[in-house]
Amino acid sequence: MESADRMDIDATAAAWVVREDRGALSAAEVSERDHWLAASSRHFGAYARARAVLAWTDRVPAVPAARSRRRRSAWLLATAATLVAAVAGTLLLAWPQGTLHHTARGEILRVALEDGSVLTLDADTRVRTRMHADRRELQLLSGTALFDVASDPARPFTVEADGTRVTAVGTRFSISLDGRGSAGAGPVEVLVSEGVVDVTDSGPAPVPARLHAGMRAVARPSTGIAVDRIEDTELDRRLLWREGMLAFNGDTLSVAAARFRRYSDVPIIIDDPRVGSRRVVGLYPANDPAGFARNVAVSLGLEVEDVSGGVRLRVPAMDVTADGLQLQ
Repeated sequence: MESADRMDIDATAAAWVVREDRGALSAAEVSERDHWLAASSRHFGAYARARAVLAWTDRVPAVPAARSRRRRSAWLLATAATLVAAVAGTLLLAWPQGTLHHTARGEILRVALEDGSVLTLDADTRVRTRMHADRRELQLLSGTALFDVASDPARPFTVEADGTRVTAVGTRFSISLDGRGSAGAGPVEVLVSEGVVDVTDSGPAPVPARLHAGMRAVARPSTGIAVDRIEDTELDRRLLWREGMLAFNGDTLSVAAARFRRYSDVPIIIDDPRVGSRRVVGLYPANDPAGFARNVAVSLGLEVEDVSGGVRLRVPAMDVTADGLQLQ
């Protein structure tokens, strides 16, 4: 029965893709399609697969380039259910390392996966995905990503980030590697917006930490996993990067400068570790590092210096002696 249901869903998805391929949909058709997509994450996943099949038919040499759009659409509709499985298997064989999704500096990207899950990648982020018949495996290589997971109890959804594994069935959570130091070591932060996830580290006898909505886990190589609750307002603030905003709540200026660097070619330069250790609180546009630097300079009693290609934050000259010591 489940197999038959999937065939029906795949056929409906293929029919929608064929209709789109033949020409622009009417307003009523768009509404009907969107209603069908919203009814189930399985519908969305089947639709994404059918779109991939259509793109594949444009590239396969065996499909004559001169074939009319109508004949190609008919061929797609007649064979879509079979091709979905065949193409998926071919792709897995062709790219055994999985599919790499990535964003450039200043870019935010939403990615629809074939299972109906959706990834939202922050700027300068890399995520690798591998979809199997019995499991879904992803790897956060750098940056921050939000995972909206389509429920599928038969296929656990696991994300690995620098030795920390997060496993879910159907939920919504984010993982960040933003706390990296210059040597790469640092905490992995997991925030859970909906559902339940299990977080394990790479220790010799890992014990999963179970997180519910409104909880945070911070995994450090030296101390393991620390779990605490996080207020809804703070959770929302931490996800404001999706809207091009950066929220800081006691973060150091060095951390803030590193985050701004992912959104702009204008670096905030901090040479003095005493300046870098200052704490900042507030909400700022991610694409305006110079504005941020001027704002914190006023609030923290610092100076801003325009330098070639960037801005420098420093202690005012009048506060420093000839020996470089700050006057009290």
